[in-house]
Amino acid sequence: MIAIRTLLTLTLLLGVAYPLAVTGLAQLVFPWQANGSQLHDDKQQLIGSALLAQKFKRADYFHSRPSASDFATLGGGASNLGMSSPLRAEFATEVAKEQPEARVPALLTRSASGLDPHLPLDAVLSQVDRVAKERGLDPARLTEQVKSAAQAGILGPQVVNILQLNLQLDHQKGA
Repeated sequence: MIAIRTLLTLTLLLGVAYPLAVTGLAQLVFPWQANGSQLHDDKQQLIGSALLAQKFKRADYFHSRPSASDFATLGGGASNLGMSSPLRAEFATEVAKEQPEARVPALLTRSASGLDPHLPLDAVLSQVDRVAKERGLDPARLTEQVKSAAQAGILGPQVVNILQLNLQLDHQKGA
């Protein structure tokens, strides 16, 4: 009987009360993050999450790093290609055809999760000329905008959220 009471008490405490308390606290303190860090356009339509990369193919957008899962969240994961893998060289050749400016190593490697929306600042700056030409923008002004969008990397160089940067450019275009 004591075991059943203990089981029910712990189930209610740890299986119901604790998750509800943590969820409620997250909604109060960090509502944007707790709801998925969702990004919306000017018409309040959901575009995506600031935490997940998207595929950008058009020349007037900054391109994300390649994804081993083709940006599918359910199949997200690394490619497990080693530095000496012949498939890596084949992949680099394929990317170079699509993105001639892909001289920066970050554009030739996949992110660990396949879903990272951030690129190192130098990888984004290597794309400025193409995007500025396609959008009819001054490359110097676009470079400054990219630099102002840079965030401190966790352990490495400064990074830029590609989805947020592209949305910012679209917003300016519509303005």
